[in-house]
Formats: sequence, structure tokens, C-alpha cells
Amino acid sequence: MRWTEAILLGLACLLAPAVARSDAADVQASMSCAIEAGSGRLLCTVVFVSSKDRELSWTDAVVVSAPPSARPLRARVASARGAPEKILIGFVLSSGGGGRIEVRARAVTCPQAPRGGACRPETRLVAYELTRPEG
Repeated sequence: MRWTEAILLGLACLLAPAVARSDAADVQASMSCAIEAGSGRLLCTVVFVSSKDRELSWTDAVVVSAPPSARPLRARVASARGAPEKILIGFVLSSGGGGRIEVRARAVTCPQAPRGGACRPETRLVAYELTRPEG
């Protein structure tokens, strides 16, 4: 390998992580959950926030894992039309302890108008640790 090829390869390796980091910041996702008193349900809200130069076009949330004591009412929930920034997921609680709930938050972000680029998919894994006394 010539020294010029080695330098170019080194530069490519240094620049590649910077490109990946800038793409990773296009959307953030978080999840918060609360037990609904008297109903035996756990309600989780997944919130999406896009970067200032992009907008959310479409979102959904897929339950990847949940403890046996928290069964999802639906394993996949899409956002409501016109409100892609928030998704509500319901779980039916039964006896038993808690555990980790993991949700794959998916979004499509597009450049702000005037559109100067392509829309692209984004995926984030969000989690909530359900803590309940046994029984």
C-alpha cells in the first residue's frame, strides 16, 4: 500500500464516525410510563423530537419486549394523523413482578420546507423499568 492510499484510508476512517453522529441526531425519542389507578393498565407515552432542520413525517412504536406481568394491548401502534410527535401504548397488568419494557421507536424525518433533500427513516430503542411488588 502506498503512503497516499494509507493517508486516504486514515482520513476516511476519521470522517466516517462524524457523518454517522450527525445522522443520529435527526430524531430523539423517549418513553415515560404511569400505572392508571383502578384500571389495571400501564400507559406509556413515546415522545419524538426532530432536529430543528427536519420535521417528523410519520412515526410508530413496536413493543420489542415486556415482562409477563405487562401484556401490550397492541404490539405496534402508529401515530395519529397530524400528530407524529406522540404515541400512547397501553399494557394490561397482571400479578407478578416488574421487568423491562423495550420499544422500538421508528420515525421518518424530512427536511423542513422548502424540501432540499430526501426523507429518511430513523430508529431508536427506548425502555422503561416497571417495578412492582410481587403478588
